[in-house]
Amino acid sequence: MSKKIFNPVVYVCLMINLALTACSEPEPNFNNVQLFEPVRHISEFELISSEAENLTLDSLKSNWSIVFLGYTYCPDICPTTLSDLARVYPTIKQSVPNAQVIFISADPKRDNKKQITEYIHFFNPDFVAATAQHKQLLPFTRELGLVYSMGGEGSNYLVNHSASLVIVNPEGQLVARVKPDMSQQPAKIDYQQLVSLMDYLSSKS
Repeated sequence: MSKKIFNPVVYVCLMINLALTACSEPEPNFNNVQLFEPVRHISEFELISSEAENLTLDSLKSNWSIVFLGYTYCPDICPTTLSDLARVYPTIKQSVPNAQVIFISADPKRDNKKQITEYIHFFNPDFVAATAQHKQLLPFTRELGLVYSMGGEGSNYLVNHSASLVIVNPEGQLVARVKPDMSQQPAKIDYQQLVSLMDYLSSKS
């Protein structure tokens, strides 16, 4: 019978591996959240902003950005979403001090700089709004995985748009998409989960 030779190097490596496995926490399970692995890069862009300077890719860097697409004349989804974001924003800022909320208007015909500034500051003066003509806006929103289309005729037309939130990391990369829970009526994003998601993503970076 062959005698097994004790290898201290192999033993130490095995013990370290077991210790790391035992100490590591399981990945959290977020519902209706798409995590991008690898992260998705965003091309250079420039949008008219509610701030003094235009919104660019550099504006996203150094911050964790929660981005939402809509328009100021939206009758339901946009004001509800921004109200909910304003409610949880102080909690998010406690664990992610460099978090920011960015509202992108898909209605440049009606949503000029003055309009988007007054609209977004109604919900929170720290929130940022931006827009652009469609030729600049469409490539940007498509890269974020957000879509919109114009519906109806006349001055009271509607804009059909995505109801999801997207998360951009401080390197200006798309890392997650948060979708509404379609099992609820009306469908709604879990904002308490959003707080946990932001804390989780920032802690990983």
